[in-house]
Amino acid sequence: MVSCQIRNLSAGFGAEVIGLETTGEIDAETRQALRKAFDERGALLFRKLDIDFAGQDRLCRMLIGDETPGSTETRKENHVSNKEDDGLAPSGRLMFHADMMWHEKPFQVLSLYAINVEPGSATTSLTSTEYAWRTLPEDLRKRIEGKHARHQTGQVYHRGGDDLLMPQRSVEQSTVKAIPEIHPRTGKPLLYVSQQMTHNIVELPEDESEELLLKVFDHLYAPDMVYEHEWQNGDLLVFDNIAMQHARGNVERDGPTRTLRKVIAPIPNIKAEAPRYAKA
Repeated sequence: MVSCQIRNLSAGFGAEVIGLETTGEIDAETRQALRKAFDERGALLFRKLDIDFAGQDRLCRMLIGDETPGSTETRKENHVSNKEDDGLAPSGRLMFHADMMWHEKPFQVLSLYAINVEPGSATTSLTSTEYAWRTLPEDLRKRIEGKHARHQTGQVYHRGGDDLLMPQRSVEQSTVKAIPEIHPRTGKPLLYVSQQMTHNIVELPEDESEELLLKVFDHLYAPDMVYEHEWQNGDLLVFDNIAMQHARGNVERDGPTRTLRKVIAPIPNIKAEAPRYAKA
């Protein structure tokens, strides 16, 4: 018998998991139900969870059937934080994106656990590119289907404002992928373009490419397509980094404390330059 409840967060994607006990071994039936919900809904939310770095790592890997032994003992615990000296993405706003969207094989799972968040701290927003493709208006589908998009590190700054987080690298990296992109694990088609990292449709002139992308973004990021999460301590948000995109509001160094533990799975076998951060 499944040892927890799973209920939808929104009409199109996301589910809240209620009553999961993470201190011991999760039974086979519950594991199967969680994996099914993750593949079908793209994101799982656990509230008031007491979980350490190793437990968060095990849960992420379990959701994609990765049963290899954990290696948290040799890995640094990473925090997205505006207060820690070495905190990731310490200030600024992030437009919608998937991590490593600029790479041919981005990692599959991204999770954030609220260690210390104060009232008024920036929310995290999610949207599903799988749900967006299923609901894409026919006229836009005809215009974009079969084309290819170029995704690059950094942010496409002219689509944002002066509060954007500015990751800086000495060398930019990019990749080109088909539209729709087919999810490597689920086989579902994805509307794989984003505000932050998609620079252009390669088959179109620059002005036509941007015009089409902006129309697609209007659909992908419409209010009824977005789930906005207001953080409370003990929240764990786990989402499919290929099928989902995330964004956040503006974070300020002197604003409310916002420290989230970030765990990904599997660990990508690449060497990439870690970005430096500056606020525009």
